Amino acid sequence: MFRAQLSSNLIPEKIIIAVVPVITFFSWAALPVIVAALLFVLMLLLVPYSIYTIYMAPLNISYDESFLFMTNRKTEKIIRLKDISRIEPVASYSSLRKRWQISYTENGVEQELFFFPTGTTAIMQFKKVARAQNPMIFAAD
Repeated sequence: MFRAQLSSNLIPEKIIIAVVPVITFFSWAALPVIVAALLFVLMLLLVPYSIYTIYMAPLNISYDESFLFMTNRKTEKIIRLKDISRIEPVASYSSLRKRWQISYTENGVEQELFFFPTGTTAIMQFKKVARAQNPMIFAAD
């Protein structure tokens, strides 16, 4: 079975998360107070985003013709494409990338999965494969 990669590994975001605190720390003495304060505010905004990116976001999302595979730090969750009900973009103010949401039903409970796709072609191909399994999926562009 061939698995296609759907999620991005967020390497640029992880580099920014690592660099901004270091720049902020050294900027207190080297930069004027206003610039240092702006960098400090930027760091405070990146902390919640970094916690989500590093600890809560799925590490890898891939799919084949029947299943969606979501890998976290310790487990892999397998979701049938037939159980997916929605595929749509979500407003994200913390990143320049477009964040997507997949809604699915598992054991009668509606659940959501948020991720950053590798690109628009990956998400379009995923929508085609998912609609082949479940034509009733709402897939926004």
